[in-house]
Amino acid sequence: MVRAPLPASTAMSFLENPDLAWCEINETLVFLDLSKDRYFRLTNAQNLETLETIDRSAFGRWHQPVALTGLSKWTPPTRSSPAIGFGSFQMAEVARALWVQRWVEWRLAKQPFCSVINDFCRIRDARTGNLPAASNIASCTIRGFEHARLLRTAAERCLARSIALSLCLASRGVRAHVVLGVRLAPFGAHCWAQAGDEILNDSVEEVLRYKPILFI
Repeated sequence: MVRAPLPASTAMSFLENPDLAWCEINETLVFLDLSKDRYFRLTNAQNLETLETIDRSAFGRWHQPVALTGLSKWTPPTRSSPAIGFGSFQMAEVARALWVQRWVEWRLAKQPFCSVINDFCRIRDARTGNLPAASNIASCTIRGFEHARLLRTAAERCLARSIALSLCLASRGVRAHVVLGVRLAPFGAHCWAQAGDEILNDSVEEVLRYKPILFI
């Protein structure tokens, strides 16, 4: 993660960038610029100035880009899907998981992150129904992604896996969100799929190590 200076304009003008997401961890702001596909921090003095500006404004210490206004729908996770650890092996589900994940990986490598997010939201919203994440069909999809990890490691692929899982669930009527989180000392970023307070492709213990910065 880079340290980036504020532009010559005021802190308020900087915060009004529609492509910025940010969160605060122990009085330190971490930013995600969707248009430039990067995380960054400010210098210590600029961080303090920006925090003071935020606290005097309508902005919050957790903020989403203008196009993503779903913060009120995020629920802190309390449990993981039982399908992560239990369920039969179904080759069709595994093949589907691998194919969609590879397609998402290709999109992320070739296209801007904001473009991938916009398409994800459009496809998910068009396909999602009212089935719960605990339904049998959702469990089969989740389990297929877990078994796919045996054939294609999940290391460094959490973003693609989470988007792919959410898309596959949407195609079967289940709405799931993608959450990106960050931590400091040392800096790290992680991503997971979530429905309500349930994590669909990770453990609660792991995701609680990260502070959400983007909720899709």
